Amino acid sequence: MSREHVFRAAAIAAFLACTGAATSAPDSARFETELGPTPINHVTKDLVTGHGFATAALNGNRLAVSATFIGLATPATDAHVMMGSGIGMSGDPLLDLTVSAATSGTITGAFTLTPAQLAALRAGRLYLQLNSQKAPAPGGNLWGWLLPEHQKAGQDEPQLGPWFLPQGEGLKATHTGRPS
Repeated sequence: MSREHVFRAAAIAAFLACTGAATSAPDSARFETELGPTPINHVTKDLVTGHGFATAALNGNRLAVSATFIGLATPATDAHVMMGSGIGMSGDPLLDLTVSAATSGTITGAFTLTPAQLAALRAGRLYLQLNSQKAPAPGGNLWGWLLPEHQKAGQDEPQLGPWFLPQGEGLKATHTGRPS
């Protein structure tokens, strides 16, 4: 092979690598959520307690979830990755997680996601839900939506601009109380 052909091949390979057209490393991303109480009413206010934090690492189509929780009123029974219609909108169980059967503990799981599940994760439609003895499914005890890692404002610290909702692009406000 001539020097010119080697140079051309190297230039084409560099171009393909820069544009992503060549085979590249698997897609990777990190997601996180604070686990907080599911909706509470006067009957469940003493039963739906606790909080936690979860991270999820995406490597290609493989998702690994790791979480901790504390302060449940009764021991945890099960936990799931759920799929809702959007951020803050409840849905149905999608994947089963392993959970400590205690009032404080861990939640773990690793899954190979389908293309539809990957799209749902990127759109903010996947969330974790932890159920307990006195706060069972479908309502549950703790939940939190898996969103890309992001900087957070501290307590009592005003946040400039819109709240962090990366999947919120394209979502339209449906209220009519204020002019735009």
